[in-house]
Amino acid sequence: MNDEQCEARMRAKRDSILARAVEAFAEHGFQDADVHMIAEKAGVGYGTVYRYFHTKEELFWSVTYLVVERLGAHVRESISGCRGAIETLRAAGLAYVGFFEAHPESLAVFVESRAEFHGRIPASHREFHDNLAQLFVEILERGIAEGEIRPLNARSVVTSLACVLYGISMFGCYVEDQYTISELAKQTLSMFLGGIEASRQQEQRHPGNFNLD
Repeated sequence: MNDEQCEARMRAKRDSILARAVEAFAEHGFQDADVHMIAEKAGVGYGTVYRYFHTKEELFWSVTYLVVERLGAHVRESISGCRGAIETLRAAGLAYVGFFEAHPESLAVFVESRAEFHGRIPASHREFHDNLAQLFVEILERGIAEGEIRPLNARSVVTSLACVLYGISMFGCYVEDQYTISELAKQTLSMFLGGIEASRQQEQRHPGNFNLD
């Protein structure tokens, strides 16, 4: 077996461990997830898990980083063909909640990270979040410069939007018998984006709906 084949085999084992770990942490939480069971379901030995991830906590943070990477890739892909800040933000918001709607185990892992570690996250995760937030700050700043969005503090808007999207994803768990997360997102994003959109842009989108007196 050559070096390239060895590397591919190692990546396959690591990916299998992470896939099974996502399921275990989502279902049982950090404390009760069984590393032996993760290893068995991944088709590797117990010791192999610890050769790739030195501690259970390291395995957990590797799982959460995998989730945010997939989320980030999904959001970036969703906005690749968008024009204008409002359209881009709407597409990004729907992609965000759509990801968790399609992968509820990923949302469960996010919630567990907060419950177990009380907001303490590795520097790599914080850097990833900061880079993604900066992307949307730049989108907003362009929208402000082009007159599509009201002159607001772009970073504050991004922070507020992130809170709204996370809240939708969480609240959707309690009303899933009445609404889907995507339905909640469409309604809420329309109100949020309407609040930051420049009035002349709103008038162009909805002629006749504004009182100019």
